Amino acid sequence: MKRLLLVLGLLAACGDGLDSDSDTDGWDTDTDGWDTDTDSDSDTDTDTDTDTDTDTDTDTDTDTDTDTDTDTDTDTDTDTDTDTTPAAKCISGATGTHVARFKWNGSGSGSRAWVSYEANSLPDTSRWKAGAFARSTSYNPVYQDTFLGPGGLELSGTVFMDIELSTAGLPPVRKATIALYGRSYSTGSSGSFSWRTFSGSGASPYGGVANSTPYAWYTADATASLPAGDGGVLLRIEPEGPSNSLVVNEVEICFDAR
Repeated sequence: MKRLLLVLGLLAACGDGLDSDSDTDGWDTDTDGWDTDTDSDSDTDTDTDTDTDTDTDTDTDTDTDTDTDTDTDTDTDTDTDTDTTPAAKCISGATGTHVARFKWNGSGSGSRAWVSYEANSLPDTSRWKAGAFARSTSYNPVYQDTFLGPGGLELSGTVFMDIELSTAGLPPVRKATIALYGRSYSTGSSGSFSWRTFSGSGASPYGGVANSTPYAWYTADATASLPAGDGGVLLRIEPEGPSNSLVVNEVEICFDAR
């Protein structure tokens, strides 16, 4: 009890010596020298205005000016120069400036033979005819040899060809050639041919026409028999030996006249 009283007395004595008013002139914490009011107003206004104005103005002005100026200048210069048909040429290999040529045709072996006129470049074509005849009274031209070649007129025995033509207006003849396209129509021998006109006669080399195939051109010089200036030429061609038989597909008469 005595202790309790002692403690209370000590407490009472201490209370008189201390002033609890903390607002003393010695420690004025609200001084002008140390303004502890920190400006906490931080400028947090971040400039978020991003320039989002993208230049979307695309230059769509495409140059659509297409050059539509089409060159409509059509070349209307028509070639009015008439092309003259070149003069027919010799196909037998003979030299010639002018030619008369015909061909024998048929519908098969043993059929009747007939003539097609292939070329005539002579100055005078008014006389132009060919045919096959015989010394017998009943004769028809026969087309043969279609199995071993293109076929042609069977020129054998007493059969002959007559050809009518004109050399009127033809320059001097340097050379005239008679050519036959075919073969000897014999299994065992070759052949040849002869000719005559009112001006002369002649023959190909004896046995010079082979009996083999294919067909070939066989020529002979007939210059003396075919002079220029004859408006009524009659040329006769006959088969000769040794076979005395030919198959003739084409006949060509070439003139080297200048």
